Amino acid sequence: MSGSPYAGRPAIQALVDAVIAVWPEHQAYLDKSFAARTEALLDTSDRMAAAVLELAADNVAGAAADYRWLCDRIREEELNFARTDAYRFSTFAETNAHVYADDAFMQRYMNGLLFSHVLWFMHASSLHFFTQRLAARVQRGGKVLEVGSGHGLLLFIALRDLGLDEAVAWDLSPVSLDHTRAALARLGAVGKARFAVQDMHEARSTGERFDLVILSHLLEHLEEPGRALETVGALLAPGGVLFVNIPLNAPMPDHIQLLRAPEEVEAMLRAGGFRVLEFAAHTTQAMPLGKALKRKAAVTCSVIAERA
Repeated sequence: MSGSPYAGRPAIQALVDAVIAVWPEHQAYLDKSFAARTEALLDTSDRMAAAVLELAADNVAGAAADYRWLCDRIREEELNFARTDAYRFSTFAETNAHVYADDAFMQRYMNGLLFSHVLWFMHASSLHFFTQRLAARVQRGGKVLEVGSGHGLLLFIALRDLGLDEAVAWDLSPVSLDHTRAALARLGAVGKARFAVQDMHEARSTGERFDLVILSHLLEHLEEPGRALETVGALLAPGGVLFVNIPLNAPMPDHIQLLRAPEEVEAMLRAGGFRVLEFAAHTTQAMPLGKALKRKAAVTCSVIAERA
């Protein structure tokens, strides 16, 4: 496939091949996703694809099937969003009952989301932002906390690429936390990590401080995101930074906070006691931001912030 947008990048090719084997009709979507990427973004995507394949290990075909299953679940939520202009659920109790308490659902959900970090333009672009923009802001040899650690990919990048020495993973779901632990073990970083099942609705400062706190696709799951931000502020060490990924107009089975514009994200961070240092918006299939907002297409906003 010398004419493909990811020619010469074997990890991307292997990941795409696994998905196309279970979902041939998805080829056009993937070609468009990769064709929109710069060389630098393709390089990052290939490194991330190699990590994803290592994490999937002997279950690459199963994870590819779970990715298709996830896309089907999202399509259901998108249809509901188009009809109602609202997310399906508005309380944590609802999403906990329908998603987090269902171990089988969570297993497939985590597998599908892992693949999405390479295959979806907006997720790959936000990963590139994470690796490139935090490198100059995070103290090497420091400590990182990820709340909602899920598949463990961002913690691994923080340890391997950003040079942090110690990681702490919090997640509400034991299944998600198992994914994080297994991911870091498989990638050779589990000895640097501690793990705790933690409901962010009930989290309190323990006196421990972190040089980097990651809230990637977490705040949209919470009833009181402002309270979570206040808690996180107390966890940052002097000079520490917060990294946030949060989506706009992105119906998912467990999203309850509907944000519609980048200004709402910045306002949320300010209200939570943070000063925005850097901001980037990553759109579906590299669509122009104005067009994406007008169409109510999904956008991921990436933010680096410090305590105000």
